[in-house]
Formats: sequence, structure tokens, C-alpha cells
Amino acid sequence: MRLVIIANPVAGGGRAYKQIQSYVRRWPHARWEVKILATRSRDEAGLLAQKLTRDPPDLLAICGGDGTLNEVASRIPNPPFPIALLPAGTANVVARELGIPLNPISALEIGLKRAVRRLDLGNLGAGTRRFLFVAGIGFDAYVVAKVHPGLKKKLGMAAYAAAIISCIRSYSFPEFQVAIEGRTYTATSCLACNAKSYGGGMLFCPEADMSDGLLDVLVLEGDRRLGLARFLFQAWRGKTESHDWVHRLRARSLQIEGDAAVLAQADGELAGGLPLKIGLANAAFPLVIPPEAGVLG
Repeated sequence: MRLVIIANPVAGGGRAYKQIQSYVRRWPHARWEVKILATRSRDEAGLLAQKLTRDPPDLLAICGGDGTLNEVASRIPNPPFPIALLPAGTANVVARELGIPLNPISALEIGLKRAVRRLDLGNLGAGTRRFLFVAGIGFDAYVVAKVHPGLKKKLGMAAYAAAIISCIRSYSFPEFQVAIEGRTYTATSCLACNAKSYGGGMLFCPEADMSDGLLDVLVLEGDRRLGLARFLFQAWRGKTESHDWVHRLRARSLQIEGDAAVLAQADGELAGGLPLKIGLANAAFPLVIPPEAGVLG
């Protein structure tokens, strides 16, 4: 049995990578041959995973954050091998959503059991960018763009909280059009959620499910600084508010039109601007999860 581990050595300050290295040096699984491939630059995780499709291992483990996993999903949206996530990032949204232990060694032990759940995989337009838990347009992506990398490395999720507070003051709330389910909304922010979880434990789409074949879409209208601040605070508390400027819908796809300067993000990484079509591939991505969490073949 062949296991390949693609590891981002700087994710989460490198702690998980060091733990995995130490564990592999005293490797206790005789039936598994293991190899670690460390990334050295952005998107290298995706490129390394793509090369593995020529001679597929029995299991590919990704030691990194949500961004590292996104690189792999974007390069090989239908991998010929199961993928295990060894959380090593700042938010670890996918791991928290699916009950994967945040300890990378515990996550690897679960990965070796290869209990696969096939997850829906979002896509942005005709390009290669995919997302596992969320695509965001407008304010959400603006915050991602403003998070200082140095503060993120030092403070973790607190860096995002600081960016949100700053962005609420500075955001100009440009409008764009969201066409979904036969209706068009004039929005200033939009989330297409494939999962109920979000960075920092914020709750926006409580009915979202990564295996139901649908996106849960949140559309916010208008220039409401105080209203948005309260809405985000309540989401952080795990509460969802209803207002006439808040719309929640479910669909397989949506079309977004607007100025190219309006930003988009996928799984917490910037993904260009508008226009944009967002879609969903049902049961496309084979991720290993704890057996007790339920397996979908």
C-alpha cells in the first residue's frame, strides 16, 4: 500500500509538518509505504498531486490548510485516489465541518482507514478554480484581500477579525447583480456555501451540506455598515438573522455580473473579479472522514 503526503511546511507555523515528519521517522504501519513531498511555493501542492495521477497511490494525504486542499481540488477535481486531510492551517474549515481531528497524527490514523465521503465541489466559471466550502463575492472577498499575511501568521483568526472591523469602515459597497433561480438581486455581498462552517466559527448558511448537490446562497443588499456589523457579530455567535435585505436561496448554479473591480474568493483565497458563473459538481471529490461521520460512496 502506497501513501504519499503532500505537506505545506509553513502552514500554521510549520507545527503540523514537524509532527508528521517525526511520526514518519518512527512509522508504525508496516503495510504502508510512505513518502513526504514538501511544497516550496504557491500552487505546488496542486501540481504535485496532478503528477501523482500518472501512477496513483492508494492514498494521498494533504498536510496543510484549506488553501492547500483547495489547490489540490482545483488541479484534480476528480482524483483517482482517496484524499485525507491533515489539518495544519489557520481556520481548518473543512476539517471542522467534517469532524476530522485537528491533530494531524490523529487525522492521518483516520486517513489510513480510507472511509471515503464523496463531496460536492464548487467551480468558478469555465476556469480551473474550485471550492470545497465557500465562494464569496463583494465584502467577503474584500476582507480576504485586506488580511495582512504577517498578522495572519502571528495572530491566526484574530487577523481576520481585525480586517473585518477595518473593512466595515472602508468598504464602498459596490453593487453587482446575482441571477439565481429565475430571479435577479442587486447585491453588495454574496456567499455561495457548500458547507455550513465558515472561518472563525461564523454561521451563515446553517442548512448547507457538502453532499446534497446544492449550494446554499446568501445575498446581502444595500449599503448598511451598522447592519452588516450586527449581522456578522450574530453570525460569529452562531445565530442567523433575517432581514428584508438578507436573502437565502438554494441552487446548483448562479450567475454574477458586475464591475471587474468587485473581488471574488474561493475557500479563503482570492479568485479574481466579475463577471462570474458559479456551479457545482455533485459527489466529485473523495475525502476520507471519520467512519462514524457517515460514508457516501
